[in-house]
Amino acid sequence: MNSEIKLSIIVPVYNVVTYIDECLNSIIKSYKSGIEVILVDDGSNDGSENKCDFYADKYEYIKVIHQENGGLSVARNVGIENSIGKYIWFVDSDDYISETSINDIYIAIDKNKDLIIGEYESFYPDGKRIIPEVAKSERDILPYEYFMKLGSVSYAAVKFIVKREIIIRNKLWFEKGIYHEDEDWTPRVLCHTSSFMILDRMIYHYRLGNENSIMGMLNPKKVYDKLKVSKRLYEYGDFNKLSAEEKGFLKFRAEYMYIAALNEYSLYSSEERKKMKNEFKKYKYIIKNNGKKSKIVLNTMNLLGVFYTSKLLRLRNSIK
Repeated sequence: MNSEIKLSIIVPVYNVVTYIDECLNSIIKSYKSGIEVILVDDGSNDGSENKCDFYADKYEYIKVIHQENGGLSVARNVGIENSIGKYIWFVDSDDYISETSINDIYIAIDKNKDLIIGEYESFYPDGKRIIPEVAKSERDILPYEYFMKLGSVSYAAVKFIVKREIIIRNKLWFEKGIYHEDEDWTPRVLCHTSSFMILDRMIYHYRLGNENSIMGMLNPKKVYDKLKVSKRLYEYGDFNKLSAEEKGFLKFRAEYMYIAALNEYSLYSSEERKKMKNEFKKYKYIIKNNGKKSKIVLNTMNLLGVFYTSKLLRLRNSIK
């Protein structure tokens, strides 16, 4: 049975009754033999759970798992554990896929690469769309080297179609209970894959402005979780058999997450900043002995403190 399933599409579902039809119909419209769709209902109570049952009853290649609410990472991990496809693709239940995406992915699957990379556009409720330039493939370069070369790009999990065997063998699970789980997961995936293919068409449409989206509101936990991800990436290479170059890439991403957290620090109240300040000091080692930008940030922190460094970072970003 396993050999018959080329692609497992894992769809975590939580209270998205307004959007789930659009999401699942985009998959159904593009269906090809050899696909399974796993809906992981993460404790929905708005009717989404009933929608999941409806689609699972109607289409034999769709199955649903109902569970108590555990968060996006838990739902994705449950989907991985219950999948049997050669490749895994994560689709969020308030988004939708392009009509040609599954066909394009199937063509890429036949190339037997470890990793297939697509691109997505973001769209707002008012119809405004942000359409990135689709990246071009490069030969004789490893996945992590390619992303290191690109610099500041999206690491959203929905862009990546990964061999299931690589996820399982390297225990590439999503960290539970954190924001920015993709920033934690994707760099690790890139270090455990050795070949990749980039699709030359948009495969995914990402919804912005959904009121149930966890990324939309100012929340101190997001800052703490960025620091947690930063620490995890920095230390990951020390506990896994990776090359010096792969460890360097992870430390580059750790640095990025630390500075991203620092960028948000000044947005919070003085009371909240007092709590955060010790965390920034505790993990300051992450930006020591790294790139030029890190040295500038570190020197500024030592000279002006965490708050004014954060203010300067935000000013710099606003005039880019």
